[in-house]
Amino acid sequence: MNLDFRLLIIDDHPDSISDAILILKDYLDGMGFTLSTTIATDLSEAGIKTLAKKSGKDFDLVVVDYNLGRTDNNGVMAAAQIRRQLLYTDIVFYSSDSTLDLFNELAKKKVVGVFIADRTRDLDAAFVGLADTIIGKAVDLNHMRGIAMAEVAEMDVLMGDTIVLAFSEGQFPDQAKETLAKLLDTAKSAVTGLEPLVSANDIMAVVSNSRHFSSAGKYMTMRRIAKVLKNKPDDALATLNTYEADIIHNRNTLAHAKSDSDERGVISLRSIKHGGEPIVIDEAWMADFRSKLRIQKEALGKLCDAIREEFGLRK
Repeated sequence: MNLDFRLLIIDDHPDSISDAILILKDYLDGMGFTLSTTIATDLSEAGIKTLAKKSGKDFDLVVVDYNLGRTDNNGVMAAAQIRRQLLYTDIVFYSSDSTLDLFNELAKKKVVGVFIADRTRDLDAAFVGLADTIIGKAVDLNHMRGIAMAEVAEMDVLMGDTIVLAFSEGQFPDQAKETLAKLLDTAKSAVTGLEPLVSANDIMAVVSNSRHFSSAGKYMTMRRIAKVLKNKPDDALATLNTYEADIIHNRNTLAHAKSDSDERGVISLRSIKHGGEPIVIDEAWMADFRSKLRIQKEALGKLCDAIREEFGLRK
């Protein structure tokens, strides 16, 4: 699981559960996760089987309607297909027909481990309750630290790839020189390895080397390139103004935190900075950081797309 909560909807009228989906989205937003929905388009038995085999493990939760509007397949058969392929994925099975005994229908097909809900009464509660359980398995603080660090690493790679691509096309000579000069100013400890590259004006060797080119260096280089854009993604750039504080500083805090517990046995992580107050990393801190990761990653993606589109850089 990452910061995307992935939902598969098997329903011939998915708009009919839009209110429940919206409530789930709001809940996940508050927890710092993004809801990503996929709607099954082929509701035949073969289509459901293929989807489950090919992409089933991509989903955190599957929701299935009883009546799929077909004579050759229904929700019970679909749930059975999903369960055969995905033994441990959570499934919600629902119907608006109060005369149906959904438990009995599932039992006939020997489908186990499925949560039953009434479309008209408690569907939103079922979605949120199961999402809370699923997230609860993943947000152990040490496990969540790994997820968050992986998200930051992906953002680093996205920036690095865009910068390498931009400089390799030779379209930003001034920004390349400025980047090299700034790096030299802030990397005196690595001057022995960096000076020959700067002397040779070898921007590619520098931006490809994480020892010389930190996350902060990549971020500042992206800002320099953004200055020459004719079509600036202003909203994204406004969001990215806090990238260092929201992402880099918090990433560093998280990376150096140690596990701790209070007198009640509640586990947290604690980061102690020399000369400063300790920072307690608890569930609230992690939820806030997840929200910042989600927002900043979306803005960064828009900036990278704008750079590639304006200068015709290959994807």
